[in-house]
Amino acid sequence: MTLAETLRAVGLTPPARLVEGRWMRFPGIGKGPSNRAGWCRLISPTLAIYGDWSASLSAVWHDEQHVDTARSRQLLEEARRREQQFAREQRKRQQAAALAASRALATAIPSHHPYLARKGFPEAVALVKDEKLLVPMRDVESYRDLLGVQEIDVDGGKRFLPGSRTKGAVYCLGLPGARTVLCEGYATGLTLDAALARLTGKHCVVVCFSAMNLVTVARHFPHAVVCADNDMSGTGEEAAKKTGLKWTMPYEVGTDFNDLHQAMGLYAVVERMREVFTETKTPRGSEPSGRSMNV
Repeated sequence: MTLAETLRAVGLTPPARLVEGRWMRFPGIGKGPSNRAGWCRLISPTLAIYGDWSASLSAVWHDEQHVDTARSRQLLEEARRREQQFAREQRKRQQAAALAASRALATAIPSHHPYLARKGFPEAVALVKDEKLLVPMRDVESYRDLLGVQEIDVDGGKRFLPGSRTKGAVYCLGLPGARTVLCEGYATGLTLDAALARLTGKHCVVVCFSAMNLVTVARHFPHAVVCADNDMSGTGEEAAKKTGLKWTMPYEVGTDFNDLHQAMGLYAVVERMREVFTETKTPRGSEPSGRSMNV
């Protein structure tokens, strides 16, 4: 793949032109156009280093024509040292973001929110500050550790607190039990939580905030079921398959489980969850390709 194709494949949004010898900054994985967590340095036409500070991603790209030389190794080592310096600075920003998130949550007020009402939960109460719904982002490896917050405005616009670490960030609904599901978005998580509450036994819904992070988080839940978004791009399905876990998604392209909830009622989601947890535990990733194979 070309460098641009490689960057897009991992979820980054590179500029139209990558300039050799310059550090290029652009939106990180799942971030808005103003974000600059993504980075790349094109060392030569055939060699580059790239990553995402907010996701702790760092990797090297080279194409099939690349020839390793003493000069290319020297330039790559210099780029790595510079990236390590940037990474240290990024960790400081992440620590500051975690502190800011803690302060925001401490001053937020439990309240209803227009976004939740539109998503089918008019009576739901969540933390709200300055008319924004705040979703805590916690470390999957140490859930007590706060990494940041996702802000959701009244129109549904979503934004991570600047500097927040997103890799390994989760928000859990329910209690650990026999049923664990992974999903991307908060509204989808609320729908799945409500549906699983209609079934017997404990359950836990793990909100992962993005498809790529869902793949990262899945390593910590080897017996979970992935409830993927059925994106037009196929991103949700691709992420679900990468986990190697059993997975399901709505039949209609361009929808998620909250859309199914609103279109056909919560009962439709309850029945889908009942089906997926009573079927065999063969991972969907092992089945032949094709969206008709999902639960």
